[in-house]
Amino acid sequence: MSGVLWQNRWDPLRELHREMGRFFGGLEGLPALRQLRPFPPINVYDAGESYVLTAQLPGVSAEEVELTITGETLTMRGERKRPEGVKDDSYRRQERLVGRWSRTITLPDRVDSAQVSASFSNGVLSVRIPKVEGAKPRHITVAGGA
Repeated sequence: MSGVLWQNRWDPLRELHREMGRFFGGLEGLPALRQLRPFPPINVYDAGESYVLTAQLPGVSAEEVELTITGETLTMRGERKRPEGVKDDSYRRQERLVGRWSRTITLPDRVDSAQVSASFSNGVLSVRIPKVEGAKPRHITVAGGA
């Protein structure tokens, strides 16, 4: 019987743990904490003659994306709109950001900005960024000695 009484007794540490969980759980809705991760998530890889950048843009159309390249810097801008007919106070959890966004990426080498091309399919932006001729690796033949 003493075991049952012990479990029902007030435990200040357990109460503190529960309240701290509630406190930190309530902070999820703050915009500053939601924006810790950069949007959109991207991958950049070397495809030999060019670099390829892919960005996940769910809820954004191709017309809402603006790309600018200056030297070795690529800037993406856009806006993800709030779904029609959904009021702010009706959300119980909101993890997808809405509103204007901008992301700037510094590219690893010099690129040919006149030849950059972009496509958009199934919520994924793909940007092909050709390298400048001088930035491409060049094979050098080593001559044998006499």
